[in-house]
Amino acid sequence: MTIILRNMTEADLPQVKALTQQLQWPHRLSDLQQMLQLGEGTVIVDGTRVLGSAMGWRWGDRIASLGVVIVAEALRGQGYGRQLMRNMLARFSDCQVRLHATEMGHGLYEKLGFVVTGQVMQHQTRQLGDVAAPLLPAGWQLRAGENGDLAALTALDYQASGMVRTRLLTRLLTDASLRVLLDEQQQMRGFAVTRRFGHGHTVGPLLATDEASAKRLVSDALCRLAGEFVRLDTPVSRFSPWLTECGLTKVDSPVAMIHGTPWQPQGAQTFGLMSQAMA
Repeated sequence: MTIILRNMTEADLPQVKALTQQLQWPHRLSDLQQMLQLGEGTVIVDGTRVLGSAMGWRWGDRIASLGVVIVAEALRGQGYGRQLMRNMLARFSDCQVRLHATEMGHGLYEKLGFVVTGQVMQHQTRQLGDVAAPLLPAGWQLRAGENGDLAALTALDYQASGMVRTRLLTRLLTDASLRVLLDEQQQMRGFAVTRRFGHGHTVGPLLATDEASAKRLVSDALCRLAGEFVRLDTPVSRFSPWLTECGLTKVDSPVAMIHGTPWQPQGAQTFGLMSQAMA
């Protein structure tokens, strides 16, 4: 068996999907295609067989995220996970790097210099019940996002996360349902994206200037998804009980880890992730 590491290509993605299925991750092939189009990756291969994967995304000049880090069971414990991670860290050596760790990968990431910064609460339901539409203060508005909102969306995202995700947000304006919340002064108080992912729909990214605005955005999204599979991953622990009240059960809580200096939010906060991989 001759094993090498090389750049991931779109032709590798059906086998990467098979690796995710071994871990019971929900990714569709189209999800992985979108992820690779927005980022880059490494695979471990033996001839034409893909036996490991890692993907990464650069969000501006200073921040990157990693995900879909998998090593086939037959190769585990032989140092291949470390090789994948070192390859990806070398690509983003000038960045703070973020990831969300499974219990299996936590120890390796710590040895590579990552530190725990919190947890993510994964909430979901196979069949969402009815959720009431939000009540808005006088003069406030919830509407579909428009191309003209891109600068404000990018700025709010940067305030919350430090990431510059203009390319991602441009795509979400076209390929997903992006809703913005405006106050009586027509200032953007948050936005939420509802999109197809995995078993059904996910709500995220979800950003807001305050928790009440985040709840209005979530209620607006959920009232349109009755009967559907819905998932939302939140890094805000105090938000988790309210999501449970909405019918989204907490099913997992991986840890958030960072290689570098953490970002301090500046006027907005992330209440829902794009995904655990892409953050």
